[in-house]
Amino acid sequence: MNNSVVVWKEPTGTIVPRDADSALAIATVAKSLSLRDQKQIVTAFQSEAFEMMAGFVLNKALSQLKRALASLGMAFVGEMLGRADLDEDSVPTVSISNYEAITLARELGLINSTDAKRLTQHLELLAHFDSLNIDDADIEEMTREEALSFLRTCVNAVLGREGNIAPVEFVAFRDQLESRTFKKTDSEVTTLLVAPYFFQKTTLSILLANIKTKSGAQFEHTLGNTVVLIPALWEKLRDAEKWAIGQSYAEAVNAGLSPAVLALKKSLTSVQGFDFVPESLRSQTFAAAAANVISMHTGMNNFYNEPAAILALAKLGTTIPWPAFPICMSAVLAVKLGNQYGVSNVAQSYTKSLLDRLTDNQWEYYLNECLRGDVLILQKLAWYDKTQVKWLELINEFSLNERTIKFQEITKLLNARNKSLLEREAIKLLAKTNQ
Repeated sequence: MNNSVVVWKEPTGTIVPRDADSALAIATVAKSLSLRDQKQIVTAFQSEAFEMMAGFVLNKALSQLKRALASLGMAFVGEMLGRADLDEDSVPTVSISNYEAITLARELGLINSTDAKRLTQHLELLAHFDSLNIDDADIEEMTREEALSFLRTCVNAVLGREGNIAPVEFVAFRDQLESRTFKKTDSEVTTLLVAPYFFQKTTLSILLANIKTKSGAQFEHTLGNTVVLIPALWEKLRDAEKWAIGQSYAEAVNAGLSPAVLALKKSLTSVQGFDFVPESLRSQTFAAAAANVISMHTGMNNFYNEPAAILALAKLGTTIPWPAFPICMSAVLAVKLGNQYGVSNVAQSYTKSLLDRLTDNQWEYYLNECLRGDVLILQKLAWYDKTQVKWLELINEFSLNERTIKFQEITKLLNARNKSLLEREAIKLLAKTNQ
């Protein structure tokens, strides 16, 4: 890693010429597609099989993104996604969900934020068409313009670009974390402190993952960097990451890993961070259930699959443990707000039950400490009319604008009286998320 503040840059510009207005003109720009694939796309489009073509192209683009992410190592991808079930033998195209691939690719700079937004919306639109019954499917069809938009976005974002590989600087720095011990005065540490937040969060994920998996000199360097970097980053870390450190400490204690315990204890003691060490590991169960809710919500047939997933979360207990609170709130609110096509009506009673349990302290904790980093919810507030309406209803239902709020941008979200004001403030906040 050099002294550049921005460790990697997202791709800019467009690949497809602006005047390209046919499937043939766009498909021929897709360097990652074989001639046979290009012909199939053009043939499907000319036959007006728009949904079939859109699904084929989107699947090609997402598969390429997943392979690019896998170049970092699937175990590490699992750490970044909070997926303990992923290891080096996991198949990326099967193990990484489409939503996870788009989100992580955006944060790593493989695609830019605009293309990520379009890919997410295309994914939801395709899921909508896929879930229609036979009668509705005969009436509601994808239009020619929508199909061309699918193709243009996939080529601009992924299929028309060379490689789509993980950033070289990122891979190099990751290797250094286990091959040398940094000093607080090193330029790399200075750069880390002013880097985008995702880079800071990911660096922490690497350290916590390596504590569990490395041995010998790599393990020693990991512990040394833990002692140096965690105190340096502490004031910049959000509560979700601080809880992850406390969780790692608790797991090291339970496993009897004395060197790891000493390093993490030294780090936490230097920043008075033991408030973030959980009394038990039950939060893992809540976090896993919440992750499953988000997976169901962002996947196919989400309205059908959400009720069982959110009910499973609701049955875990009457209170949500603090370490799992951020992801649990994100999951519950995602189902509560729905997407651009509406909400799962069956799931709404379960979300209401979970939200009714929240204390004033928990609501204020989410609004002050979690919402600014909750990309899934901020996207809904910035992008979709129906979720904006649901948010305005949520404010009234739980009197959220009467809470004690520390940050002006959150106050503006809660005081927005119409969709246009809410959208404007949400877009501003979403843009700050990874800065």
